[in-house]
Amino acid sequence: MSDGINQSLPLIDGHIHLPGREMCDKLLADLKYTGTRKFAVQNIGRSRHDPDGKGFRQALEMKQRMPEEVFVFGGLDFSDITDGAYKPRVPLVEQVQKLRDMGCDGLKLLTGKPDFRKFVGHPLDGALFEPMLKWAEETRFPVLWHVGDPPEFWSEHTVPPWARTRGWWYDSTVPKKKQIDEEIERVFLRHPKLNVTLPHFFFLSDRLDDAAKLLDTYPNYALDLAPGVEMYHNFTANHAKARAFFIKYADRILYGSDFGMGCGWGQDRGMMIRRFLETDDRFDVPEDPAMTPDERPKLHGLNLPADAVRKICVDNFVRRVGAKPRSLAADVDTLMKRWMV
Repeated sequence: MSDGINQSLPLIDGHIHLPGREMCDKLLADLKYTGTRKFAVQNIGRSRHDPDGKGFRQALEMKQRMPEEVFVFGGLDFSDITDGAYKPRVPLVEQVQKLRDMGCDGLKLLTGKPDFRKFVGHPLDGALFEPMLKWAEETRFPVLWHVGDPPEFWSEHTVPPWARTRGWWYDSTVPKKKQIDEEIERVFLRHPKLNVTLPHFFFLSDRLDDAAKLLDTYPNYALDLAPGVEMYHNFTANHAKARAFFIKYADRILYGSDFGMGCGWGQDRGMMIRRFLETDDRFDVPEDPAMTPDERPKLHGLNLPADAVRKICVDNFVRRVGAKPRSLAADVDTLMKRWMV
């Protein structure tokens, strides 16, 4: 670890994914290398990419094997989509209630990611989601909701090189950023007390005044730091203001690494975040399939006070989700049978 990193900090990573089983040993080793003691697996549920829910089974199996360390945010069943129209067999509110009853610690939503928004075919503030969101608000059930993407991803000419090579940009058939922003704002107005964390800093790293307005308006909302590496460049470019923001809102920001991405990941993506939070170093973005090549200037760490770092890396997750993962209600085979109905 880099000088200046607090090696005794019992880090909680609130945002990882599970890769194929053959990569799980690497994932666990990289989490340990970063200093992570507990972590939250984010599962997007069933879809055309995982019609049998193998990813969810894997998440439950890891929670069963490591009951003191593993939180699971379960996903919804999006397998009933025909021609862009989603008509769930089981109402979404019943699905999320079942996830909680099974022993999941929260709900992962990807419905605000532009290509997934197109795939599902329903507005974020539409009637399909309303009963579920009302229930989540009333129960304070934790939600991690990916909404939007960096503005540069809406054109192949502005998307960063590492993303362009993977085809990670949006054509004219995908809802525009403005449309998604308007839909989610109506959700926020309707459900101001959601226990929601918006990952990737809600793509507001270049608009810190807007980020502050969001957090001031909705005291229950939080942001996480899972890369998009663009956010760390934006913070570096506005270093003094970013540092002041992180100190002021230290109780509203959560550490997350996005380890376990399907495209692969570099061992040092978590350490990049820690170094950025805890040191005054100037350093290059580490090699990572979802962050490099990157031709922008070096990152400049914020060197935050120790109490702010602890809030971001440990305390905020505990306050919003819990100190200890919820227990599974049955063995994994039994739970999967319940879930697949």
